[in-house]
Amino acid sequence: MEHEKKQFKNKTELAKALNIGSRKTLYARAKKNNVDLDKLEFNEEELSYLSGKRRRSIETHGEQSKEHKETIDKHKEQSIYTKETQEIAELKAKLAGKDELIEELRKDKADLSKKLDENQQSLKSLLTQQQLLTLHSSVTEEQGKAVDGDFEETEQEQTDTPKKRWWNIFS
Repeated sequence: MEHEKKQFKNKTELAKALNIGSRKTLYARAKKNNVDLDKLEFNEEELSYLSGKRRRSIETHGEQSKEHKETIDKHKEQSIYTKETQEIAELKAKLAGKDELIEELRKDKADLSKKLDENQQSLKSLLTQQQLLTLHSSVTEEQGKAVDGDFEETEQEQTDTPKKRWWNIFS
């Protein structure tokens, strides 16, 4: 069954018929209820929407609201995903930098360990040389004392015995 439609000459006549005082109100109600004002022919249901006595069904409005909400939710999810992706990329970059730093520190540690080993070997060598020099010095000192002692004994012996000279041979 088709509803009867009313024809209007212009939008002003429509606004007067619906007792709407301003064009702004007429356009706002038309937009809110998805009614095309340019056609100038309306059924009773559309006229009731424009008059403000009735609104579009909650289902239609609810569906639009659900779609709008879903769109907003999807946008929020996408925004969160994008933000998290950027944060992950930043963290990966920081991690890569830290990995490079760790690798440099490992190389430095290996170099320092090698230098420490070399220094320990040098120190051992120096200690060995010092011990050898100390030992050599001690041995030389003892030999010098022994030679001095032998020399003193030889002098003593010579003074204790009478000197033999060639002319004493005939005596």
